[in-house]
Amino acid sequence: MKSFMYLVMGMGVLLSSCGTAPREEASLRPVKIKTVESLGMTDKSFSGVVIPDQYSNLAFKVGGPLIKMNVDAGEKVRKGQIIAEIDPIDYRLKYEASRSSFLTAQSQMKRAEKLLAKDAISHQDYESIRANFDNAKAAFENASSLMEETKLRAPFDGYVHEKFVENYQKVQPGMQIVRVINPSSLQVRFTLPEASLALLSEYELLVEFENYKGILFKSRLKEMVPASTDGAGMPVFLQLDDKRFNLSEYNVGVGFICRVILRHGNTVAKESSVVPVAAMVADENGKNPHVFVYDEATSSVKLRKVTTDDLVRHGDVVISEGLQPGEKVVVAGATRLVDGQKVKVLSE
Repeated sequence: MKSFMYLVMGMGVLLSSCGTAPREEASLRPVKIKTVESLGMTDKSFSGVVIPDQYSNLAFKVGGPLIKMNVDAGEKVRKGQIIAEIDPIDYRLKYEASRSSFLTAQSQMKRAEKLLAKDAISHQDYESIRANFDNAKAAFENASSLMEETKLRAPFDGYVHEKFVENYQKVQPGMQIVRVINPSSLQVRFTLPEASLALLSEYELLVEFENYKGILFKSRLKEMVPASTDGAGMPVFLQLDDKRFNLSEYNVGVGFICRVILRHGNTVAKESSVVPVAAMVADENGKNPHVFVYDEATSSVKLRKVTTDDLVRHGDVVISEGLQPGEKVVVAGATRLVDGQKVKVLSE
């Protein structure tokens, strides 16, 4: 509390006429007012977008001409389904050659084992034949693997989000072919200003989708990138873990716009209020914090002492005593007011 009192005193605002009758003025003094909010219902809202939690950019491990592209963007795929194929002719030739060498080495190996059992062959000759067999086997397994790599398969059930190449195009190893997304695993991304970083631990995280207004889904912090790459703020990723969120019931997909709501979850805080720090003024001794409360019936302001707590959010202060949610306080022009003065409200 001392730190906040120093802030109020540092404003240098002294009400030299507190407790005295207002002077008659030729015109009403213009002010801006704001309705007092309950801290327990204080929300901070940010724009977010739905992104996939599980996706894969598929690429061939081998290169060659693309001869089959079996899917289009937006098409559903099943795990193991062949998405694309490259021309396997060169790999088939290597496969057939290595298979023939392997079968020959295998036959020689079996014969050598029988001869060794009869002591009709030396151990040195046997080890040489065995080495040839192991090499032939490894070459055949490698050729078999390369043949299989000419077919690109879906790693999980999902849909094709984007296609990067067209059929009959020559592709290189590692070149992206398609992006497959798991639609049943989603997360929300939004950008949080650095000044609001503390809100992640103090506030409840809720998500509201544009096509389901009024339904707030609980979420949890999954990841935060502790750096602002473009100066706009830090990327934050939320995991939707609300049991009510069922994709079979709610039509939500990648790219959907949503609203991320940070709501104060402290039930004790519901008894407190929050106002902008600009509403705070000091008494004639420059000490006790006060606010000017606006009375709509008389279009005048009343000076009221309040008890302050810590600063929250960016430029707001918690009032633990002296104000009720729904009351209106002056947030601009308060430094030139006196108790009981009539004012003209510019905006709220």
